[in-house]
Amino acid sequence: MSTTTIKTAPAPWAELLTLGDTRFGVLAGGPFDGRCYPLPDGETPVVLDVPAPRPGPPLRYVLRDGLYRYQHTERPAA
Repeated sequence: MSTTTIKTAPAPWAELLTLGDTRFGVLAGGPFDGRCYPLPDGETPVVLDVPAPRPGPPLRYVLRDGLYRYQHTERPAA
């Protein structure tokens, strides 16, 4: 008798704050460390592109361990 085990990655989870119907994700690292950012309606996104504090490309935050963690700044295509 043979047994096959399939391992799947656990679904990401997010620590959210709510104010009425609006949901906010907690940002960790980068220039917005400790701040909250509004999330779109529907499913919780895994990647957030947050407008930079100065003119320029957006800042990328990726959902990991419940928080949106700073990954990098998006660079425009050459």
